[in-house]
Amino acid sequence: MAQRIVFQVTTPLGYRVVLTRNRWREIVRFKHPGVAQYRNEVRQCLRAPDRIRSSAKDADVHLYYLELDNRHLCVVVADGEAEECFVVTAYLTKRVKQGDEIWTK
Repeated sequence: MAQRIVFQVTTPLGYRVVLTRNRWREIVRFKHPGVAQYRNEVRQCLRAPDRIRSSAKDADVHLYYLELDNRHLCVVVADGEAEECFVVTAYLTKRVKQGDEIWTK
């Protein structure tokens, strides 16, 4: 059964990222309920981030950051199937995590 897509965007790195309804529900219900009101900002963060870093733990995982009112929205993206990537999670933070800077605005 095909999953419902909340949105699909192309990032500044040139690849597509998909957020499914089931993934969004998991993020806002169990992982980070505080981002429930920021769905549009999550899309914006992937489309036009302030910076992108690779994860210090896994270089294939990218962390997208968008500044929002003295905080950062962080959207974590990993490789998926068929040249599409998917949103692992999204959260608000005061700090940008360590990792190699791979893109900046």
